[in-house]
Amino acid sequence: MTALWLLSLFVFSYPIAMSVVWVIGGLYYWFNYELKEKKGLYSLKTYPSVTILVPCHNEAQTIEITCKNLSVLDYDNYQVIFIDDASKDNTAALIRPFVAKYPYFHLLCLRENQGKAGALNAALKLVKTPFVLVLDADTLISGKTLKWLVLPFTRRTNLAAVTANPIPYNKDCFLSKFQTGEFMSIIGLIKRSQSIFGYLFTISGCATLYKTNLLREVGGFSSITATEDIDITWRIQVPNRLKEYWKQRKRWAMGGWHLLRTHKDIFSNRHLRHLWILYFDFVLAYTWAFCLVTAILLALLSVSLDLNLGFSFLPFPYCAFALTAFSIQSICALRLNSFYDPSIKECLLYVPWYPLFFYLVGAVLIVRTSLKGLFGDLKNSGKWSSPQRLSLKQVGQGRST
Repeated sequence: MTALWLLSLFVFSYPIAMSVVWVIGGLYYWFNYELKEKKGLYSLKTYPSVTILVPCHNEAQTIEITCKNLSVLDYDNYQVIFIDDASKDNTAALIRPFVAKYPYFHLLCLRENQGKAGALNAALKLVKTPFVLVLDADTLISGKTLKWLVLPFTRRTNLAAVTANPIPYNKDCFLSKFQTGEFMSIIGLIKRSQSIFGYLFTISGCATLYKTNLLREVGGFSSITATEDIDITWRIQVPNRLKEYWKQRKRWAMGGWHLLRTHKDIFSNRHLRHLWILYFDFVLAYTWAFCLVTAILLALLSVSLDLNLGFSFLPFPYCAFALTAFSIQSICALRLNSFYDPSIKECLLYVPWYPLFFYLVGAVLIVRTSLKGLFGDLKNSGKWSSPQRLSLKQVGQGRST
């Protein structure tokens, strides 16, 4: 048993093993928790007050439809604070008419770009409600979303945050349909699986409800990481261009390195030992990324120099087995998520091929960002630049749960 054989075994087995874990965990959570939550939604008579924080930076293309969406929520006691983080377009001007029309809408304008985390922290000081929902400016929520998010807090006193299940709404091009399948198969099932243990590796930055006092106790959001949502526990946003997709995944990879650096002290505190398994799982995933890139380089070397290093690009038995496993995972994810958005069925044909992007692109970017992520300056790494988005006419009426 050689080191190369072990490397090959790890590279080939890890994605399949995780696929099995996610399918079993996702189905278990659906049948034992999710179905029961539906019945409990209508059993509550009153709901606590909620403040919705919407950080904005150059969001002129989407902010109007977000304002309209937030003005008609099926919830009795909520208010919205839009934070214009020194936008260079007319984002603030588009928000002001809504602020004048709806007394529960407010606008906070920052003169200097603070980054998403900084903008949220500035607004957090103004929050007086027991719960705060952090919502991305391009995220639309259904009318009952607030009720769904508040419900778990009424049943469990030890909760600090509840994250939504995002469903991409711009499913018009190949890349967006491809990512819809990816989000269903990976993010949707991962979150359900992790929920069984009561701990999530990341929460969705596009829509998460927090207990205000606990959010303040941990010092709010970190401005020294590339992804504030990973640090606070995955900001999800679907780019529809390859350039934006690459930039997004690069930021995710960098955010992971920042997490490894800023939270390694959990091992010095036994009270945080419940987070050790999550940290080790993250380290294992990043280790696998390096192994995959190494295996690919060795395979290229074998082919180009006609060497027998024990690696081949796509061994047929593995490909067949892996494709079967990923297809089963995709079908399960599709079934669970179609209850919330029936239109995702049109993305089924794109789903089994997502590993090519999710694993390969992710692994390459993890390796590429490793030096900067581990040794680069963390100062101002949380500053943001809004990606290119579709216009309102192109997007149409979207949805997110």
